[in-house]
Amino acid sequence: MPSCPACLYVVATPIGNLADITQRALDVLAGVDAILSENVGKTRRLLRHYGITTRVLSYREENARRMGEVALGLLASGKHVALVAEAGTPGVSDPGRQLVDAAWTGGFKVAPIPGASAAIAGISVCGMKDARFVFEGFLPRRRSKRRQRLEELSEEERPIIFFEAPHRIVECLEDMRNSLGDRTCVVAREITKLHEEIDKRRVSWFIAKYSAKKPLGEFVIICEGRDPAAAEGVDSGGHDLGAALEEALGLVKGGAKKKAAAKTVAKRYRLRSSDVYTAIRLAARNGRREGGKSGG
Repeated sequence: MPSCPACLYVVATPIGNLADITQRALDVLAGVDAILSENVGKTRRLLRHYGITTRVLSYREENARRMGEVALGLLASGKHVALVAEAGTPGVSDPGRQLVDAAWTGGFKVAPIPGASAAIAGISVCGMKDARFVFEGFLPRRRSKRRQRLEELSEEERPIIFFEAPHRIVECLEDMRNSLGDRTCVVAREITKLHEEIDKRRVSWFIAKYSAKKPLGEFVIICEGRDPAAAEGVDSGGHDLGAALEEALGLVKGGAKKKAAAKTVAKRYRLRSSDVYTAIRLAARNGRREGGKSGG
């Protein structure tokens, strides 16, 4: 380690394949006085693979406050400390950001050791039209709050990156289809690992796939953003969405479900049912807003 004041090193570790780690990261992990890890067992396996014997301390959501004080104590005594997540880059979707903030507040040096990131790996293979993107991470576990958050994201025009666990993936995708429409998305499972799967399809295709066979492994989902052309009355194929919307709203007013009306009209106008459905929802939402304004 360089002879410099005590430092908290934020070290990226592999998200699957153990070869996906930089030489600098290995040098830092071997040279620090202690490593704080979200998953001690996993980190020790990585260290054993590379012959590193640095002591590893547990740092999780449940003990973040107590272990944060331990880490700050080490830094205060002039020791170097490394922070690693269970996998990938710390401080993104894990408790590491709390320790980083505490280190800055305490006046200590904080240094990033870059490397693997599931979010960036996912966005690199999605091929979306917009080079910009939004990182959302894990959605709320409670379904009502998850749906509420997705509704808030339904107007976002940039691709959105989500993380999800295997036992919630189908439920999450169903909520995405209901709130965002049947958009194109990239779903990456077990990135860089032996059973890696990456597909680019409609949300409904993934729902069918994972409903038929229970999936394993962690997921990265990149959903395309809302198509502004569709919202303005022209879908991506150039067809007139305005006339289709007017007809669909008539069916809804007559008692039809929004999705059924969208499917019926989309076929007649050679449009995507997801575009018609999104337009119906936007029209309904705008109608509610206007009604609220007129009332008061």
